[in-house]
This record gives sequence, C-alpha cells and structure tokens, in this order.
Amino acid sequence: MSAAVVTPDPCAQGVPSAAAELRREAVSAVVRQQQVREELAAIRVQACAIERRAARALARGHDLLGRQILARGIFTLKAREALEAELVECRCQVARLLATMVRAEDVAWRATNPVGSWRK
Repeated sequence: MSAAVVTPDPCAQGVPSAAAELRREAVSAVVRQQQVREELAAIRVQACAIERRAARALARGHDLLGRQILARGIFTLKAREALEAELVECRCQVARLLATMVRAEDVAWRATNPVGSWRK
C-alpha cells in the first residue's frame, strides 16, 4: 500500500487565520449586542415610567401636564426607538458573521483534512 502525498490548497493556506479573525469579529459583535440589550433594558424602564406618569396625568384630565411630561421625556423615548433598531442590526450582523465563520471554518477544516485522509 502506498502513501499518497496530499499538498494543501495554496488558496486555503490563509483560511485558518481568516476563520480566527471572523471568530474575533463574531465575539465582538455578540458583546456589542449584549451591551445594546442592557442599555435598552435600562432605557425601557425609564420610558415606561415616563409613559405611566403621562398616562396618569391624562387620566386625571391634565392634558397639558401629560404633554409636558412626554415632551421632557422625548429624548428617552427616541433613544429607546434608536436602541431597538440598533439591536435588530446587531442581531443581523451576528447572524451573518456566525454563518460566514462556520463556512470559513469548514473550508479550513477541508483544507487541512483532504478527502480520504481520515482513512489510513
């Protein structure tokens, strides 16, 4: 039985480092996603408090006060909307990076383990 010499694909030489870079990017994206979630949770609490206070004022017939409360809290309400949109973007980025990372790791694995190399 002769041993076949298999040389790795020269195009795939940099694939392991590319996969590692993708892994780092994915970890960073997941960390950012978690930060946005935490910021969003805190701002949602503030926004709910503002909305409750405004609703109470309106329920008592104090329309002007209710509007003033909402006007003062408009920054918080807009920040909540912006963070919700950013969280959606973060989720999409994480999904794209993870899918790309899995493909790159598969290519790297195939480059270092050519077909038939598992049989001796």
